[in-house]
Amino acid sequence: MSLITIKTQFLTFLLLSLSLIGLAQAANISTGAEVVNAAAEQRTLTQVMLKNYVLSGLGVRSRKANQALTKAITRFDLQQQQLMSAVTDTQMLQQLQLIQQSWISLQVQYKQKPDLTRLAELYTMNENILNQGTVLLEDMASAKLSKGTDMLELMGQHELLCQRLSALYGMMAWDRRDEIETAYQETYRALSDNLIKLQALPLSTASIKRGLKKTRQQLERLRKTAEASKEAFVPGLIDRSVVRMVEQADQLQAEYLQLASSLDSAN
Repeated sequence: MSLITIKTQFLTFLLLSLSLIGLAQAANISTGAEVVNAAAEQRTLTQVMLKNYVLSGLGVRSRKANQALTKAITRFDLQQQQLMSAVTDTQMLQQLQLIQQSWISLQVQYKQKPDLTRLAELYTMNENILNQGTVLLEDMASAKLSKGTDMLELMGQHELLCQRLSALYGMMAWDRRDEIETAYQETYRALSDNLIKLQALPLSTASIKRGLKKTRQQLERLRKTAEASKEAFVPGLIDRSVVRMVEQADQLQAEYLQLASSLDSAN
């Protein structure tokens, strides 16, 4: 048996295993808080894919970026399964169908080799599915799917904005500064504003407050790094800072999910 055959069989087994794990996870999403949390993560994945597509195109840790992009594509598919299996509301299901239609076209772009000439089209398509995900979360908030919807959405928004900041910074480095710089600056301001909203939530625990304070410090360090290198783009350095922020955000999101679940089960 050739080495190529062994590698191919191993990759097939790995992907199958991931799919089975994802399907098992899909069956476990049942509570309102879990559904909102999944929808928030689904929206963030649009920016994870964009970021890694751009980093790969720039040649910044390309192998790692390609692996992360493939993982995010797989995760997006699994999240769709999770949400379609768990949601029963007709309006939300219709919105999920719109997302699915957009995803069919978008994933074709993401599975191709990164190309600067296609970046503008991909970005537009990515913004469209991002906006559709926002509408889905708004529907969930209106339906009062969970008492913790606001905290889960705000923390999800924080993770999204972190990933978006790195993606837009990379796009500026990839010869798109004129078109993207305004959106980049708006994203940074939105990150700061979103943190203020998170810190103002009345039900934050002491652990969450400490985490948010650390996140504020991380954001300030990121701002200084970006300012110091504004004339010579350093997308790899910026993304490393973003990764640290996302790691902290993942911990906070888990705490918010636990808190939201507790609120929902109190009745």
